[in-house]
Amino acid sequence: MDAPDLLPNYSSDSEPNTGKQASDTRNEDLAELQEQVIANFQKPNVPNVNVPEKIIICLDVCYNNHNSLYHLSDGTTFTPMNMIKRVLDFFLHSKNAINRRTEFALITLKESEPCWVQNFTSNLKELINTIDYINAEECKSETFDLTKLFQMIKQKADIPEYKEGECILPPPHVVRMIVLYGRSNCIPVVAQDDPYFNFLKRQLYFYIDILLAHEENCALYKCVEIYDALQDLDNGYSYVFEVLRNATKIHDCIAKLLAHPLQRALQKNTDYAFGSRY
Repeated sequence: MDAPDLLPNYSSDSEPNTGKQASDTRNEDLAELQEQVIANFQKPNVPNVNVPEKIIICLDVCYNNHNSLYHLSDGTTFTPMNMIKRVLDFFLHSKNAINRRTEFALITLKESEPCWVQNFTSNLKELINTIDYINAEECKSETFDLTKLFQMIKQKADIPEYKEGECILPPPHVVRMIVLYGRSNCIPVVAQDDPYFNFLKRQLYFYIDILLAHEENCALYKCVEIYDALQDLDNGYSYVFEVLRNATKIHDCIAKLLAHPLQRALQKNTDYAFGSRY
């Protein structure tokens, strides 16, 4: 069924030529707003409540270029692994400050398979100590099969069932996996017919967010192919970011992932600007 006209349409035919440009801009803004409203109406009817999150940190520990570095404005440099640890420390403490009932688990993506490292816990000290002892590994593979990752999450994570008749009642928690992928020459393989992946995509209280941090010279690497492959994880409600070796932007992206999945807008409708445009 076609969506109703939620906002009125305006015409600039009767306006003087001097106001035509302003009128066109207004019409474009109204059309964009109408599209956003319709998109939000099409979202599943889930409660807009800050229920506790169970967040699975899926940390890629492999690299393709051991000389790659992040540079801070004061001249300090970080390897990709140390920079990820730095932004993770910020994310974990910030999320814990927002809701102390948030729990975190940790999966590492090794050379050829994922490894469940840390069960769900709200003990940040324990989790950060575990992350600190993780070492980077050189990646020599050209592909990485994510099938075992989906199977692992299906077995380990308790995902609440969405019941349409009880959709106004908040779930006890939601589960979110945040994939921090750092390889630039190894393409993740997402089998669309995988039963575990299809099960997870159907769960309205399970979310997958992605942060791809890759090398700067994409002509020498497979950054585009990797980004396209990771997009297959998105069921329409994911937040997907990609950054180069830029310390400021990777902090910006991890901060945007602090938003609660039940309370945030669709990524295409987000606006991080301060104040009004008018």
